[in-house]
Amino acid sequence: MSGGKPSPAKKRKAPAAAAAAAAGTKKLSAGVGALLARLEATNAGFLEASAQQTVAAQLKAQQSAAARVMAEELAAKATSPSLASLPVDKAELARRAERRARFQEEQAAAAAAAGVKVKEKTLVELRSEQGVARGQNQNLEKDYLRLTSLPSAADVRPPEVLAQALELVKRRWTEGWEYAGPRGACDQLKSIRQDLTVQHIRNRFTVQVYETHARIAIEVGDWAEFRQCHSVLQQLYDEGAPGEQHEFTAYGLLLAAATGRSVLAHELSDALSASNSGLGSALESSSSGNNGGSGSGSGRAGSGSSSRKSGGVWGRLGSAEPGSSTAAGAAHTAATAGSAAVSDDRFVGHALAVCRAFLGNDFVNFLRLYESAPRMAPYLMDALLAKMRSKAYSTVLAAFQPSVPLSALAGWFGFTKKKEAAAFLREKGAVVVDGSLDIKASRAAAAAMAAEAAAAAAQEARR
Repeated sequence: MSGGKPSPAKKRKAPAAAAAAAAGTKKLSAGVGALLARLEATNAGFLEASAQQTVAAQLKAQQSAAARVMAEELAAKATSPSLASLPVDKAELARRAERRARFQEEQAAAAAAAGVKVKEKTLVELRSEQGVARGQNQNLEKDYLRLTSLPSAADVRPPEVLAQALELVKRRWTEGWEYAGPRGACDQLKSIRQDLTVQHIRNRFTVQVYETHARIAIEVGDWAEFRQCHSVLQQLYDEGAPGEQHEFTAYGLLLAAATGRSVLAHELSDALSASNSGLGSALESSSSGNNGGSGSGSGRAGSGSSSRKSGGVWGRLGSAEPGSSTAAGAAHTAATAGSAAVSDDRFVGHALAVCRAFLGNDFVNFLRLYESAPRMAPYLMDALLAKMRSKAYSTVLAAFQPSVPLSALAGWFGFTKKKEAAAFLREKGAVVVDGSLDIKASRAAAAAMAAEAAAAAAQEARR
């Protein structure tokens, strides 16, 4: 063997050593890179924390300076009673307010530069500081959202903006604006009501907002929203806020009549106990006009029947009990007999007359009152109309024989066309033959329907 040549084993180990060295170098480079990245991130975090600490120190220094100035002023007043007793003129007050505003602006600018969002003051905070809190939002339209925290002044509109928003809602509603949905009339009116509530505003404008929403709710049949508005309106009227109290008292009576007898008794009791604007005396006068001229009806009124409970409201209404018609003939005249007691009692008088006609099954007078109903009353009477037609149909079946022409029934039921009367009768299971109502066949159909309903009710009760 020659001593100058490497052995085959050494030749094989040389490339492996070179590869290992290269891998070690690459691993070392990667470790150094990762270390540099960590150092750079740590340095960036340190710089950011240092910047925030610097800004916080500046803010603290400014606050300390402001506190020092105020302390010096207080100390000066304490050590110089003669100066403190001197009155402060308007110029000095203006300088102090300007100084406070300057400090607040500097703090806000420093916070903005540091990326810190300044917390907006809530209405509660403003009210505690100033005694009165008013919103600052200038948008005429704003979505209604349920509050989950104290509202800030920046999110609430002041009264002058709310007045413009209400006029916008009125104008758009007359142009055919939709009621429900986002940015609809109901949503915007509830938003206005919410802004008034959080600002503790309860005045004539508040009444106008609730009255407007109540009328629109009546028009579309949103009775849940109407009841809310009506309840708040009764509170506002009791507090002395001016508004159309007679009109909405009448609407409450009509809706109560459509809801049920006990609800009507409660509503009428509240109306009779009202004292603002002479409403209670007007209702008493309007009701008493019927008691003296109803003949046998007023005689039954004092008989102490069970229908006179709930404060005697049925007696004051002038009908002995639901179903009697002794006092219904002169209902409208009696209801309006006391209208002179109040300058605008046509709403309450009309509502009382409607309630008498409804309880007395006086469908003829009910239709007459329907034709002369003021403002939004026809919409509320529509809720009673179906019940009145059903009662009139039962009366026709009991009183006539053997048939009644559709031309006569259409007028009795308040339809303008015979087709409408025929469709209503068929819904009731009536039998119409050759343009007339077959009384005998219709009675049999009504009895069968009543038996089916009784059986279904009994089966439901057994369940």
